[in-house]
Amino acid sequence: MQVIDQNLDIAEASFNAIRFVLRLLIFLGAVAACRWSLRTFLLSSNRKSARWLNSFSAGNLVALIVLRLLRDPAEKVLTALGEMIGRLRPASQSDWPPTVLVGLYYALIATSVLFAAFYVVGLMYRFGDRRVDAWQSRLRAGGTSETSPRFHVSRIIQVGIHVLCTILSVILILVYFFQGFRMFPRTRIFVAALIKFLGPPLRDASKAFENYVPNLSYIFVILVCGWILLKALKYFFTSIQRGKIVFTDFPVEWAEPTYKLSRAGLFLLVLVVSFPYLPGANTPLFRGFSLFFGALLTFGSSGFIGNLLAGILLTYQQAFRLGDVVRIEGTYGRITKQTLLTTRLLTVGNEHVVIPNSKVLAASVTNYSAHSKSGGFALGITATIGYEIDSRVVRKLLLDGAARTEQIATDSAPRVLVNSFGNYSVEYELRTWTKNAEEIFDTCTALRLNVLDAFADAGIEIMTPAILSLRDASELAVPIERFPSRPKPEGIRISVDPT
Repeated sequence: MQVIDQNLDIAEASFNAIRFVLRLLIFLGAVAACRWSLRTFLLSSNRKSARWLNSFSAGNLVALIVLRLLRDPAEKVLTALGEMIGRLRPASQSDWPPTVLVGLYYALIATSVLFAAFYVVGLMYRFGDRRVDAWQSRLRAGGTSETSPRFHVSRIIQVGIHVLCTILSVILILVYFFQGFRMFPRTRIFVAALIKFLGPPLRDASKAFENYVPNLSYIFVILVCGWILLKALKYFFTSIQRGKIVFTDFPVEWAEPTYKLSRAGLFLLVLVVSFPYLPGANTPLFRGFSLFFGALLTFGSSGFIGNLLAGILLTYQQAFRLGDVVRIEGTYGRITKQTLLTTRLLTVGNEHVVIPNSKVLAASVTNYSAHSKSGGFALGITATIGYEIDSRVVRKLLLDGAARTEQIATDSAPRVLVNSFGNYSVEYELRTWTKNAEEIFDTCTALRLNVLDAFADAGIEIMTPAILSLRDASELAVPIERFPSRPKPEGIRISVDPT
């Protein structure tokens, strides 16, 4: 009897080990099925060809239909087979083989459903990804920058598609494991405990979503109406830019900024109208956050609002455009960028100066490119010459310096102006024009050097005569290479009164 008991104990331990190994294999098989589904239907690095995926899904669908049709006879056959195997096991565990075999059959059906569901999710993922990629390709082909709002919207949509597919994949895997655990008696207790723990919040969430569906319909209608209005605004202002619609007092340059302002206003209107239908809009937390955000915006963004309004006013004042050469608050440079908040200038020293629009609006702006289409970009240099030099000679030398500069426009003749009469000198201004705004600073430098050479060749100093009191003035302050025929210094004459 002792030998029989030992044999029974060995058999019991062997069956327990087999049962453990079989459970482990079933779990690992379920994990492998989920991993293979993710890698095959969703991950691009291991994605099969479309033909292979369609063929596999068709075969999987046929297998699923066959398994569903043969469910009742298969369950009877597997139960009978399990009872036959159970006779070889200890009596305490004779009911385990039938339940395991039937559970494996239903797990096979669940795996087939999982493959079909992942195939549908993969179709959605690939369709959305291809549409977004095609949209981005059209934007690049049209010359749209990747920092534009359209590219940001396309990236947000792409991320949203990825997040949605990820959520659906997680839900499918959880449902698959829950259904799989329910097929086997030993794990039904675990599933029941999880359902008892997660069931109430999930039911509340589903009920809240069901109650929120009417609000979603309102939001959908509002978004559709906003999209239609946005398309109408874009068509209207694009027609103005192309000259199809003409208004007498509405320049073409106003079309793009007006469209952007109208678009921003439409977005705010859609947000305000759809605000009552947003999730949690009537909760105290949402109201408190809205109040805090409004107070923060009111007290912390006065400078921001001021610059924003100034940028809007500057847009419609047409004080300058991109590429114009201007002087703002004593800063002379070319406009390189203008936003609703700041204006950027490139100075003569290749420095980028950022000026807030509120200061630009309050300061005086001198635009040297106001008549660039007809006469070119204005350039002006000043020189102070003593009263002993004939003004006609000064005028000739200034015009000679302008004629030596290649970048100076010839269709608009340079002019010489007399700005003021000083105590010791006369201030002259040479006003010229250039066609190339990109090299305007180099042109200004070349013009000054050529004027300096013209005066040096004539033996005339460009300096304030007041400096004569600080030197003997016996020799000209002009390079000898430019004026070699200068008179020899004779010293300083001193008159002495003998009385």
